[in-house]
Amino acid sequence: MVTIQKIPNRVLEIFSSSKAAIKQNSSSFYFAFSKLDKDQAYSIFVIYDYLRQIDDAADNHDRITFNKLIFWWETACNTNNIVINKTSNIADRVAYIFNHFSIDTKLMTDMIQGQLRDLNNIEINTLSELENYCYQVAGTVGCMIFCILSRNSIENNRKAVINVGIALQLTNILRDVHEDAMADRYFIPKQLLLKYDIQKQVLLESKPDIQTQSLLQYLARLALSKYAETDVITNQILDRKGKVALELSINVYKKILTKLMKNNFVDLSKRVYVTPQEKLLLLLKTFSKHIK
Repeated sequence: MVTIQKIPNRVLEIFSSSKAAIKQNSSSFYFAFSKLDKDQAYSIFVIYDYLRQIDDAADNHDRITFNKLIFWWETACNTNNIVINKTSNIADRVAYIFNHFSIDTKLMTDMIQGQLRDLNNIEINTLSELENYCYQVAGTVGCMIFCILSRNSIENNRKAVINVGIALQLTNILRDVHEDAMADRYFIPKQLLLKYDIQKQVLLESKPDIQTQSLLQYLARLALSKYAETDVITNQILDRKGKVALELSINVYKKILTKLMKNNFVDLSKRVYVTPQEKLLLLLKTFSKHIK
């Protein structure tokens, strides 16, 4: 267990721009983490803001922006004693946070590899490749957040954190499967399409056939099984606010998954989301679980 010093207020003030960006672009993420202490909340928002920019550039095949963001990161990683001021770019801020919370930079390297798959539209062939991709773009984020919220070592909890991250990304894929197909983005492995005798083009249709529903339910059950490790992670976070924030963020996505499963993927064009009322109920349920 390590003791972490507070981030100076002048630095947090600079980080606050990411808070506004997350509040506007990711209401569920903001809802879950906004009540943390500023050190933790703003650090998470900065990382998420940077990763969102990389993700947007990859999805839009904007190589100029993508390469700029990666160049900034690589430069920041090779800079000793980064000083944060108003001219610091977003990657400088992320590098500062990685150093402050002793986060392994390999996590960002792995994340970038996953985003390169999206940028280059590389198809996924096997379930193993899909799970590795989910680790790269989501499991890594879970590890970063764990390092900010917990003073315990990530190494003893790495597998559980990654499994929940995979569950979160599978939920994203299942929720957006039709929208992604319309944009020529496919994440269902060729191996599974062949097994269920499905052509990937069927995902362009809003009303899937029984085979497609069965395939999507299979992936949903896989995701649900990985959410089972949530308590393993949250039990390693001693601070109640951190415990509640992390579990709430996971439960919001798990709620999306269970709604998808309940609807049996009958209309892929209809976006499934968690209502404000449902989020409030999840917050109350999660908070009451951790009252001592």
